[in-house]
Amino acid sequence: MSKRKLLCILFALIMIAMIALAVAGRSRFPMVNKAVAAIVLPVENAINYLGKTGDGIRGYWRSLTVLQSENEQLKKDNDELRYANIATAAIYAENQQLRELLGYKESHEGQITVAAKVIARNFGDLRESVYINAGKDKGLRREMAVISRGALAGVIDEVYGGYAKVLLVTSPRCRVGARVLRASSRAVGVTIGSGSTNGMLLMEHIVREASILKDDIIVTSGFGGNHPENILIGKIVSARPDSVGLLQEAVIEPSANIDNIEQVLVITGFTPVQKIDMNDWGGQAK
Repeated sequence: MSKRKLLCILFALIMIAMIALAVAGRSRFPMVNKAVAAIVLPVENAINYLGKTGDGIRGYWRSLTVLQSENEQLKKDNDELRYANIATAAIYAENQQLRELLGYKESHEGQITVAAKVIARNFGDLRESVYINAGKDKGLRREMAVISRGALAGVIDEVYGGYAKVLLVTSPRCRVGARVLRASSRAVGVTIGSGSTNGMLLMEHIVREASILKDDIIVTSGFGGNHPENILIGKIVSARPDSVGLLQEAVIEPSANIDNIEQVLVITGFTPVQKIDMNDWGGQAK
């Protein structure tokens, strides 16, 4: 090995040793220290920056994961709370209807009733008919009156083993004997569903001389024998002569909420209005 190479190796070893001592802080060589600082400090700062950046990124992803987990839990809790509120509202609404039906039953002790629930609607016309979960098994028959929230909702149209079809009062096929409740009137007629989207009824065949006024209460007459008397039907919105001009007719707003009907009572038995034999009455008058 040449002397020049040996000197270069020796110089390099000395420089490495001095740098190591300077880095370790065991010796002070101002020039070497400056050189080391110029080389090492930027590298160390870069390493520290990368370390802090890595810690920041890891912390960010950790926080993001925690936030996502918390958001999912909050969403789940909100969904459960919403479902609980919906269930509570549904139970409250159903209890309100049942309470109203119970009140009707208690105030009409002379009537025999069967409670039933609406299980389906006629999708062709929501104001035409509904189906209830009671039928021949509960003694139901055609033309029996169906009550919802204290008012006439319709009549039994078809009866099957465990269910029945109810023809709603808003149907043009539903005809019910009716009269004005006002003591100074007592005008009688027949209510029929108008079939219109506003859900109104028509009271037809009212004699021209009868007194009928706006807001008069209309109830069942009971004369047909199929329904009890004095079941609430609705109130008069307007009155007018019929198309011929010999009779009157009235537009009736039904009291039963047909759109939201869920629970009903079917009147299966009652004491009918006593019928009078006009021949006997005329004979007695003589």
